[in-house]
Amino acid sequence: YPSTRGDGMVAEAEIPTQPFRRMGLRELRERVDSAQGLIEAVRNAALEPNRTKVLRSFPATEICRYLGNISIDTLYRRLKKDSQLPQGTQLSARRRVFSLEEIHALQRAFGITPRRPVGQPPLVLSVCNFKGGVAKTTTTAHLAQYLTLNGYRVLLVDLDAQGSLTQMFGILPHSEVPVERTCKPYFDGPTDTRTGGQSPEWTGTLATAIQATHWHGLDLIASNLSLYGAEFSLASRITAAAQRKETFVFYEVLREALATVKDNYDVVPLDTAPSLSFVNSNALFAADALRIPLPPAPLHTQSAALFYELIESVLQTVYEIQGLEKSYEFGAVLLTKMRPSDSNHQTIASWIRTYLSDTFTNPMVQTVVLEKLGTKMLTLYETDPVDDATKYEGDRRAFDRALESMNAVNGEIDRMIQAVWARRISEEAAPPADTGTAG
Repeated sequence: YPSTRGDGMVAEAEIPTQPFRRMGLRELRERVDSAQGLIEAVRNAALEPNRTKVLRSFPATEICRYLGNISIDTLYRRLKKDSQLPQGTQLSARRRVFSLEEIHALQRAFGITPRRPVGQPPLVLSVCNFKGGVAKTTTTAHLAQYLTLNGYRVLLVDLDAQGSLTQMFGILPHSEVPVERTCKPYFDGPTDTRTGGQSPEWTGTLATAIQATHWHGLDLIASNLSLYGAEFSLASRITAAAQRKETFVFYEVLREALATVKDNYDVVPLDTAPSLSFVNSNALFAADALRIPLPPAPLHTQSAALFYELIESVLQTVYEIQGLEKSYEFGAVLLTKMRPSDSNHQTIASWIRTYLSDTFTNPMVQTVVLEKLGTKMLTLYETDPVDDATKYEGDRRAFDRALESMNAVNGEIDRMIQAVWARRISEEAAPPADTGTAG
């Protein structure tokens, strides 16, 4: 094999002159196995020594922000006064840490768990844009973890067949996720098209697809490559229904599936694929609200315009078929990969805010911190400033700025979720409009 120089490039004299091998079906099968081995090697190296993700502990100084922004002295007084409260683990005279489960117990004891109001349904939030590279998965994972840290019960649904979100939770999509642990059986439907009998993977509920993650209170419906087949399944079901002169509303499948489990949660974020598809149409119809990640770059803005056309087309189809005027609690743009010091980014961001007025105030700032953490398969919220296994190897000030930016982004969506529930309650309590005539 050619050697590489210090800059990673191969010296020209060392580049082989023979062509690469021809690639046919046999070679492709070899590549599939080799690529899977590569994925496992990268995952195992990132997660040594456990090879599964284990969530760090949280220092007492950090958890104060998740307990109503109390002071550390107030926290310690509460713990000393009530020995029944979780006391954490004492690492030294000046350092005590808590597990996420202990944080949730403290939130309940302090009466600050921000679950949805009684009688209000959970919020299904689709993070969507059919342009790739807009940070959908990154923002979705961080949002889910932020909400979990703050006491929400979260069900995260991976609808991208590439399974990047699944992999961020330490799970290999294509070797550790059986098809029945994805949404695929629901898209396939209850009938086995080969035998005409009931599909062996059909259970009638998504509960059998849910798995706990290493985050207490955050569950996951994973994805893998089989989800690509959902497109063919839905197309086949549409054709079969038409032949039988029956109605099959293809875009309602995911909404009906989520209805079997979502009442156990407060927020259900959906991570979608960067594509125009039957599955994404399902995500749009199942969602109560939309968050649209959009970097301030010309090609991305063009894609956003096309994406709005897609949403309008889906809702128009719903109206024509069912006479139902589908609406969202909100459909807001999140500026991502923003470089505040870049004048071009500032200009395009100002245009986005002018023409797309429903844009979140806080952008997700582009930072090398997330790239560095990616080699360890860590998010900002999984990074420990002390522990070597999960510590950020870089400028601590850069990490703090990245975390502050992400907290601002997620704090804004948190407040928006609370505002949606408050608006619903207000509308339900309002007296009916007077339709009588004066006389």
